[in-house]
Amino acid sequence: MTDRTLLYHEKDVFMKLLVKRENENEFSFDVITINCKNPPKEFKEISKKLPTLVHGDVILNDVDEIEEYLDTIFENYKLGVQDPEAFKAQMNVFTKFSYFIKDVNSNPHQLLSELEKIDQFLEKRNTKYMCGNYITGLDCSLFPKLQHIRVALNYIRNMSIPDEFVSLWRYLALAYENDSFVKSCPSDQEINWHWMRGGASAQQVLQLQKEKPKYSFEVPDYPR
Repeated sequence: MTDRTLLYHEKDVFMKLLVKRENENEFSFDVITINCKNPPKEFKEISKKLPTLVHGDVILNDVDEIEEYLDTIFENYKLGVQDPEAFKAQMNVFTKFSYFIKDVNSNPHQLLSELEKIDQFLEKRNTKYMCGNYITGLDCSLFPKLQHIRVALNYIRNMSIPDEFVSLWRYLALAYENDSFVKSCPSDQEINWHWMRGGASAQQVLQLQKEKPKYSFEVPDYPR
């Protein structure tokens, strides 16, 4: 396991960069990992948090500002799409998950209700992604959240996203078929370690460290 703090925001931005690179002819980038507990002096001089984008004299560490900047400078493929209905459908799911996984709220009903909202929204829209038939910044944000939910629910709460949420599972299947998502996705062990911090036993920590990295990319059988 790494000492680096794992945040879905980092994977959100990493996936957006990968999607941009796939769809912009002259787009390239470098990734530098930072130990959050002991960041190098050079990093502390330019930023106090991750993720941080450095492009020339521009330094940004707000996820939304990074997306807007990427669309402004590299505009052939737009990540940002104004779709209030799509945003509303998924806006509370990660908060409800966080409350449940941290025992702030021990009843899974609210989380399941938010997952069902996304499922029903996708079924109603009948599109591949949240805002249409191509990936946008909203998908790059939602895919990592859903993966955290899927993996941590199973490991920590012995629960799964219900199989009957067929449209939601179809949506996740698209993530697992997408090279940008696969390359930016943390292992199950990293996700579980992130959500168990402080509450894991020494035996659990040792087991997670010893395991070969696993990635939960399988989906239930459903009509295509």
